Parts: sequence; C-alpha cells; structure tokens
Amino acid sequence: MLKAGTQVLLFLVPWSLRRWALNKLFGFSIDASSRIGLSIVLADEASLAKGASVGHFNYIGRLDNLEMHEGAMIGNFNWITGLSRKLNSPFFKKNPGRRSELLMKRASLIAHQHYIDCSDRIEFGMYSGLAGVRSQLVTHGIEPLSCRQTCSPIIVGDYTMVGSGSLITKGVKVPNCCLVSAGSVVSHLKPESYSLIAGNPAVHVRKVPETAKFFSRTDAIIY
Repeated sequence: MLKAGTQVLLFLVPWSLRRWALNKLFGFSIDASSRIGLSIVLADEASLAKGASVGHFNYIGRLDNLEMHEGAMIGNFNWITGLSRKLNSPFFKKNPGRRSELLMKRASLIAHQHYIDCSDRIEFGMYSGLAGVRSQLVTHGIEPLSCRQTCSPIIVGDYTMVGSGSLITKGVKVPNCCLVSAGSVVSHLKPESYSLIAGNPAVHVRKVPETAKFFSRTDAIIY
C-alpha cells in the first residue's frame, strides 16, 4: 500500500522528478527517454530501456521483474497481475524455478484493456503485439488430479500479433511470425512460423506469405 500510495502522490510532480524518485526510492532503472504515465507499478524490479513507455491507468502488480527493452510499449487501462517470490505465497510451491515477470523485447506492444496474469513468466518477442482490446494471457490453472495450482510461462514469438479478445493459456509458445485471429483460444500449438492461427481451440489455418510487410517492420506502432 505504501508503494502504491507514494506513486499516486508522485503523479502530482513533473515526470522528470517522478522518474528520479522511482529510480531512487524503488530501485527502478528507467532511461531518461522513457516514460510512465498515470500508472501504478509495484514490481520488485523494473527496467525501461531507451524509448520504452507505459501509458495511463495501468495496474502492474507485484511482479518479480518488469523488463521493457528499447521502444517497447504498454498502452492504457491494462491490468497486469503478478506474484513475487518475495511474498512467500503458499501457491506454486511445486514450481521452485517460477519467475513472476513480464519481458517485452525491442518494439513489442501491449495495446489497451487487456488482462495479463504473470503468475509465471510472460515474454513478448521483438516487434510482437497484443493488439486491440480485452485479450487474456493466463499463466496459471488448476490441476484436477493433484488438486493444486500449477503455472507455466507464455511466450509470444518475434513479429507475432495476437488479435482482440483472444485467450492464451499457460505453457503456450506462439511461434515467430504468426497472426492469431481475434477471439482465438490458444491452449496448445505446434511450432510453425508464418501461420494464421484461429479458432477454439486455435489451430493452424493457413500459411501467411513470408514476404508480408508485417514481418519486416521497424516500428512498434502500425500507422
């Protein structure tokens, strides 16, 4: 509560001073060219490289680590939960290697109004994107036979886009250079790049030409 309250009070000061305070008080590493809007970041560690940005009205909970590489972007109104190992939670004791973290590589994008569960690690590759609104990435679930909570990382490959209203469940690795159609439920996938993935459960629908300009772009935002 203290960390959140302090950040709310810091909303009243200019960004340059707020950035200095976040780095000094909380041990964050925020580049001078990066920016965090009116958002709460409770991660134990946070690093924003050159040109990385977090928009307004995001809640980023108690992650072990938030890591945003050059040009990575988080939009507005996203709810990103975490479960830091420092909390010594009774959950996921069977997963000692678990890391509650969000890794966004160069020029990756999370757009707006998404729910992202970082009980375990979520990684967005270079120039990948969680587009549109209201998608869910969920890294944990219940194992009925053992009656316990389990978790596994989610990886979204380089130059891969996930459309609006999609659900990606724990342990999924979406290959590089893929397009996930809006409303898809991705619970398992064969690693096959240059695919259109769609449906419930989502499957490979057809190949996407390797010459598609989406797979060679140099900006997080498509104009």
